[in-house]
Amino acid sequence: MGKPIVLDFGEFSLRATLKDTVIAEKFYGILPVNVKLTTWGGEAYGPVHSDLGVESPVPSIPRGGLAYTSNGGYICIFYGQTPAWPVEYIGDIDGDSWKRLMEPFPQTVEIRSQI
Repeated sequence: MGKPIVLDFGEFSLRATLKDTVIAEKFYGILPVNVKLTTWGGEAYGPVHSDLGVESPVPSIPRGGLAYTSNGGYICIFYGQTPAWPVEYIGDIDGDSWKRLMEPFPQTVEIRSQI
């Protein structure tokens, strides 16, 4: 069963669940992490300052999906478009709460375990 995490944007928080993968487990191991986000189309991404490696990159991620890419060491939050290159699919925002990202949101997020 995946591990629950929180994406805290300050003004609001989103709950998410990490998948049972090696990269997701490594990501969980570096939490909490504060990420300064850049937005591009329907994606927000930012550096986690850790090389989590490569496991099984995929070419597409569903809306609400969380991904990691070793190309820059970024965590990616998808709410509209597919990745520019294959990424590690590491989790999902719970339910349809990802739709909150369709509105303006703060450009920093603290990602932490949900205890």
